[in-house]
Amino acid sequence: MFDFFIRAKPQLGQHLGIFLDVDGVLNTEEDWHHPLTLNRACVRAFQSALDLAAARFEDVSVILSSSWRLGWNPENQPRHLRELCRAVTIAGITPQAQSALPKGQRGREIRYYLNRHALDAYVVVDDDIELFSQDDRMTMPILLTDARTGFTLPDGKRLINLVKKWSARASESHDSLF
Repeated sequence: MFDFFIRAKPQLGQHLGIFLDVDGVLNTEEDWHHPLTLNRACVRAFQSALDLAAARFEDVSVILSSSWRLGWNPENQPRHLRELCRAVTIAGITPQAQSALPKGQRGREIRYYLNRHALDAYVVVDDDIELFSQDDRMTMPILLTDARTGFTLPDGKRLINLVKKWSARASESHDSLF
């Protein structure tokens, strides 16, 4: 007689933070003809990725790093943010860096947030690598989406693989300290 066991996927940590851009991630370049709109297929694919992440972490938080966060007011959200929050629960937003140059700005904003919030792991989901400095590109787990398609189901698998890779890297560097 055979006993079949369902193996649970190994936990990767307690708390995963996902830094989310919207334009080019939850919508596509084609959608930009109608500003501040979401693409249903992209949102569904992202929600699937959140489900995958929730199977590996006790808590998954989405932190808005997109320019969509401008005007954020938890008591009275603008229409586009209410629509976004109905689709994806937003746990927080990154602060807006005071910089005239966009290159590297998003990375600075994310690092500021990370210095003030405890996360076991994090991943950045964005479509514009130019918003990150060269150092950010080397030291941050950044999942780049294609703005022509936005977030897709294969991106969800890439997200989990990226988190696993960076979690393993962090464990190795932590172990080497002792």
